[in-house]
Amino acid sequence: MANILFPGRHLLQTKFQQEYLSEVLGSPVDQLDMLEGTKPKGNLDKIVFAITSSNQDHSRYNPIPFHVRAIGVDRFARQFPAGHRIIGVPHYGQTDNFAEYTLKEIKEQTEGELILTPDNTMVMCSTPGVIEMYRNMGFSILPAELTSVNPETYSAERPVELVKRISEVGHGWIGDQELCDRLSGATISVLIDFPEVTTRLIRLYNDPLLNEQGSITDTRDYDTYAYGMNNSGIVQVKYNDIKGSIVPGKIVDEGCADGALLVQIARDFPDSDLIGIELTEEFVARFNERIRSGHFGGSYVHVHQRNIMEGVFQDSSIDTTICNSTGHELWSYGGGEDTIRKYLDLKYNQTRQGGRLIMRDVVGPEDKDRIVYLWCNSEDGINDNSDNSPEALDKMSTHALFKRFVQDYKVPIEYREVEQDGKRYFALKLKDAVEFMTKKDYHKCWQSELQEEFAFWDLNEWKQAGVVAGFTVVETGNASRAYTSQWIADNSWKNKVELYTPGLDRLPLPVTNMVLVLEKR
Repeated sequence: MANILFPGRHLLQTKFQQEYLSEVLGSPVDQLDMLEGTKPKGNLDKIVFAITSSNQDHSRYNPIPFHVRAIGVDRFARQFPAGHRIIGVPHYGQTDNFAEYTLKEIKEQTEGELILTPDNTMVMCSTPGVIEMYRNMGFSILPAELTSVNPETYSAERPVELVKRISEVGHGWIGDQELCDRLSGATISVLIDFPEVTTRLIRLYNDPLLNEQGSITDTRDYDTYAYGMNNSGIVQVKYNDIKGSIVPGKIVDEGCADGALLVQIARDFPDSDLIGIELTEEFVARFNERIRSGHFGGSYVHVHQRNIMEGVFQDSSIDTTICNSTGHELWSYGGGEDTIRKYLDLKYNQTRQGGRLIMRDVVGPEDKDRIVYLWCNSEDGINDNSDNSPEALDKMSTHALFKRFVQDYKVPIEYREVEQDGKRYFALKLKDAVEFMTKKDYHKCWQSELQEEFAFWDLNEWKQAGVVAGFTVVETGNASRAYTSQWIADNSWKNKVELYTPGLDRLPLPVTNMVLVLEKR
């Protein structure tokens, strides 16, 4: 008795796989063309489909939900005489033990019924790195699309290549005869029955902000980022800033991350529909875990993986849109001012009469091009800025950290060093000084945060842009305002940085945050 283990994401099944498996299943094991390994004994009994990364479905790497992939595999497998099993294998980080973990997961999920070894199983795989793992464990390999003569070339298109092609052809894929000739009948039926799969492929493969893994950058530390948002004190401050301006009904949190802010809103607005919009795969997964865990109480809540520059909602359908710490990302990763203005136009259209757009974000100071003197402590750490690893950044003096910042920041900064009365200063624009002051402590996410601009507009410039889009600025009750975070002042700036005029008059602390409430009247 012998098995075929077929591990992979199983995004779709191809005509090649169909013909290849038919040939394998119709031939004795000892006559099969396999890469070296221990040939199993006995007749073929079943195919074990291990669907890897089963808990991921929001990236180009893994764009199709597990339930759809499992349905496709089941339809595909039923044409063969051998029995089949479908096992969902969760996503693991980069590891040399991937093959071993997959075998262990199969054993655990089948209550010990399926223990796959080189003596009873051959592995069907065309990914060289994965093949090497199984061969090192003694398994014989059915190379599938990978030619056994030259293991660097392929004899047929791999599923991921056809997935990309579907995303390029779009909803008219069924009319592409050359493409359909390469797809199995099972896959064609699944794509017809689940048209949203094609929509998702188009969106994920064409979003300009997403990378292959479903993130905005390759350097963001999501645990650190989430802690900064989920710390009960911080998220409460953010919520208190906007709570009085929320209009109940359909409430959308754009750039919602893992839903921490919506958890707060759900407690005070239990009868409102809560919709999260988040681009990154990691935070969508964490948001859905909050839903599963009941963090939102009895409220209706849903999260969409979308770019907030898309028209997700119908016109005049949203009571409150919250844009929390997302405006500066639109500016930084999008097209700057043009992107912000397009965003405001889009939000105006989706807002109901009497509804609101609430923006809470970082903000720039007024008169931001004036030249100021920035004093940075040179005695609170090592004056060596040659290393930008998180550990080295932690040890640098604030003075050295500024010089490291200037080297790494995405926007060129002009400055000169000045010494007066025995103290050293950096002479530069106020805006650039504020960029450093507000980013200097992001050591774990240094490279990611230094891709973003914070101080590009002051509050008045934000207000003017909202009015141009058609909104009215809500000023009553101090709804729209810019302020200096006392926490930042006490914990990040005190004894670290100070601002002066060129005449060495001490300047007040710059603003750090804004709340802008815009209403459609």
